[in-house]
Amino acid sequence: MHHFLARANVFLVLLGLADCCFGFNYLSITCRLSISATSKSSLFGNGKLARSEKDPATTTDDAVALLSQAQALRAQASALQQQLDREKEERIRKEREKVDSLIDALLFHGVNKDASARGGTMGGGDDVALQAKSKQQLLRTEEQVATLLVSKRMSYEMVNQMFDRICELSNRPQSIDSCSPLLSLLLDAACTVDCLERKDNPNKRWNHRVERDLRRKLFALGYGIRIEDVEEKNRVRTITGEKDYL
Repeated sequence: MHHFLARANVFLVLLGLADCCFGFNYLSITCRLSISATSKSSLFGNGKLARSEKDPATTTDDAVALLSQAQALRAQASALQQQLDREKEERIRKEREKVDSLIDALLFHGVNKDASARGGTMGGGDDVALQAKSKQQLLRTEEQVATLLVSKRMSYEMVNQMFDRICELSNRPQSIDSCSPLLSLLLDAACTVDCLERKDNPNKRWNHRVERDLRRKLFALGYGIRIEDVEEKNRVRTITGEKDYL
């Protein structure tokens, strides 16, 4: 009997402790829930208030000011582009004048002096035709041009510029079978210099492949192909690894 009562007392003690523990946990959980709910309501309320104070409505005056700034920026960009275009045109014009002077000095006898002396008289179509005919009569010989290519320290780039300018001014397609007399004279003189021994050529800018490269370029022009475009495409393919499967 005493043994049974002892067990009952232990059971009652444990039951009391369990009630105490569960009661404590319940109170703590309910307390935390109430606190979190209160804090959330306060946070959402404050957030709405903060948003209403932080984002003011855009007024008509602000929109007009932004539009004016955008128009001013467009005007500045347009003026800058026009300035760049004018500078580019001026640079191209100066380069053309330089190449034209080089062609006159290399291929013609005293054409600059004659042109300046006749500057005020050349106006009509007959005068222009007469001037072209006079220029043909003033052409230098192949040997004279070759001598100037050496003495003036001409390079492939300079001769190539003259080649392109002559093609541009000829106003007709150029080819191996039908090319301008100026081109023919320039290429023949370049061939003469190419045939010189390197030790006998004081012009160290000359690569001795000028006539070959320009003949190749002229051959491509006969088929409407610009050799520079082909070389650029090949260069890009070499870099990118692209292959032509056609």
